Amino acid sequence: GLATGSGQNIFENVELREITDDEIKAFDFLYCGIDWGYYPDPFAFSVSSYNAPKQELFIFDELYLNKRGNYDAFKDLTKHMEIAGLDIANDRITADSAEPKSIADFRSWGGNVRGAIKGIGSRDTSFKWLQGLKKIVIDPRRCPRMADEFTLYEHEIDKRTGEIMSGYPDGQPDHGIDTIRYALEGV
Repeated sequence: GLATGSGQNIFENVELREITDDEIKAFDFLYCGIDWGYYPDPFAFSVSSYNAPKQELFIFDELYLNKRGNYDAFKDLTKHMEIAGLDIANDRITADSAEPKSIADFRSWGGNVRGAIKGIGSRDTSFKWLQGLKKIVIDPRRCPRMADEFTLYEHEIDKRTGEIMSGYPDGQPDHGIDTIRYALEGV
């Protein structure tokens, strides 16, 4: 990986490099995820692949949108997926279940979208799982925002003691990270 931040990085297993078209064609299964947003939080979408035997995650497609209602976001996502060789009607997308209306909208327009199953502790569990992977490979040209989120996401410092705080901070940009968490929940 690339050294970034101040040493409190959450993810120390990130490798930023080009993921070639040939590599993408060879992936057995693709995982798609959505984190709903409008503004200032964006609507975020990602595509990744996971190699279980090697414990390597490859993130190679992203779409971030601001100030797009559900219908416009659906149209934009449909076009984006078509360009990427994906089909919104057939490729499964796992989305944040906190917005059942958005999921219902996308499904009514023909999207193969389902809500993530979230329970007590699922956020922490998914962060620990991602941290435990041998490698998270991100193509920074195809996914510049995802590369930033994964490399700049850091533990918070207790202002009173100066100690690193446990847990995973909320409030840092993590919309792309959330798309990955939702997409890979079944893994």
